[in-house]
Amino acid sequence: MPANPKYLSSGWVRTSKVLAAIVGAYMASTLPFVAYALRAEDPYPSMLTAAYTVFIIWPMLMILIFLIKKAWISWMVLLIIIAISSLIIFS
Repeated sequence: MPANPKYLSSGWVRTSKVLAAIVGAYMASTLPFVAYALRAEDPYPSMLTAAYTVFIIWPMLMILIFLIKKAWISWMVLLIIIAISSLIIFS
């Protein structure tokens, strides 16, 4: 029995969510650690922690992206995290 078409998303929405999950979630999980490392006196411990923690946060963000119904909302969540981290890095 095939799925009901009203519950399926279009190809563009799926592509957008996959790109958000792979690229956006990776950037959103690494940039806070980079921002902290640039502000810390000794960046080595934070980068060592980031090497392990990013691979826990990244899949959690991927799951969050696919739980959100609309692709633009998931992009907004990721872009807010990226923007805050970028402001810290470049200020």
